[in-house]
Amino acid sequence: MSYPTRWIAMMTLTSALAGCALATQNTETLLSQAGFRKLPADTPKRAEHLQTLAPHKIIRRTTDGKSYYVYADPSNCKCLYVGNESAYAAYKGLAAAQQAAYLQEEREQEAFEGVK
Repeated sequence: MSYPTRWIAMMTLTSALAGCALATQNTETLLSQAGFRKLPADTPKRAEHLQTLAPHKIIRRTTDGKSYYVYADPSNCKCLYVGNESAYAAYKGLAAAQQAAYLQEEREQEAFEGVK
């Protein structure tokens, strides 16, 4: 592999990893804003539990007939985010509003570029 090809491959990988980190950070910010509690995996039991969950996905669990939601981040904060039904609904609302704002910004950018 030539030097320029290796450099391009390395930059592409770096950009992809940075994008994943930003997406994870954004999700965790929204979870916190929605009322999820951040629980560090600072005990052996929590650390073990963290490793059993799918990383970077919101998972619904039910205990004693009550639903709650868990988001595991074993790579960045090494923590769990735990929220109830209302926190999850708030998260969905925040994520939808953020997505709508992003799409609006994209449409405005395309309209601006079309005017040039």
